[in-house]
Amino acid sequence: MPLPIYYVSISARTIQEEPPETDHLAIQATEKQLVALKRKLDREDRNDEITSLRAVIPFKSAEKDPATEEFSDDLLDLYAYVYELGTPETKAHIESLNLLPKLTNQNASLPGYKS
Repeated sequence: MPLPIYYVSISARTIQEEPPETDHLAIQATEKQLVALKRKLDREDRNDEITSLRAVIPFKSAEKDPATEEFSDDLLDLYAYVYELGTPETKAHIESLNLLPKLTNQNASLPGYKS
């Protein structure tokens, strides 16, 4: 039995059963996978709050800020999970964004590559 299709908006941090008129990525997921995805979206909300609070400090560089680095890592983790659950169209879209180097670098499992 095929899994139901859901529509994820990373920018709005939503998961819907009907396709919205705004940006969305189609996925197929179990209830357990939806719970994990919701946790990842919630983590993005928290990270966004933390990094936006730091943004008002004019002299602090974001380049070496651990909160910014964590935000970036978590966002890539979110995209990787959506890619894993995604429909072929969603996977093609994420591949076109070049966000996940491991998708385009098939040698990433060889020694010398970071995991």
